[in-house]
Amino acid sequence: MRAIGKGSLASLLAMGLHFTRIIIWVGFIGLAIAMVVVPFVPLIVSAVDGVAHVDVDADVGVDGGEFLEIAHHFVTFGVMLFVVNRLLEILKTLRFGSPFVKENADRFRGLGFALLIGEGAKFAFGFLSLIFSADVEINSTIISWLAIIAVFVLSEVFREGARMKEEQDLTV
Repeated sequence: MRAIGKGSLASLLAMGLHFTRIIIWVGFIGLAIAMVVVPFVPLIVSAVDGVAHVDVDADVGVDGGEFLEIAHHFVTFGVMLFVVNRLLEILKTLRFGSPFVKENADRFRGLGFALLIGEGAKFAFGFLSLIFSADVEINSTIISWLAIIAVFVLSEVFREGARMKEEQDLTV
């Protein structure tokens, strides 16, 4: 199977990432709605409870821990959405046959920073979960940190590749 062009591995990966992006967008929008609505659930329930023929006997209090869990997932989905979008942009240049461009180096660097923010957010939410008794796990592994380093290395490889390609294009 070819690596670049139509019908290539890059095209198949792009199709999978487009499908993944749709799923992440649905989750991200749902979490955004939840972030806005969840704090007002007790008010909504008390308003509905006063309506004729409606009786709510459940305890619907939303504590900080539950809101923190939603916020944790919201940030995670936001990072995933950013990463998938940047990967799609990188794959687009690969499908058209010119991956060694300065923009891809910048995209890889952006990916690295997004992954760093995601890992940092894990620790921040883990610390906050101790305060608010939320069920947020800090499942950071050495593999995650090595992957982040690898993305920064790829950024520099692509930056150097773009520089070399520029030099080659100028050479007659």
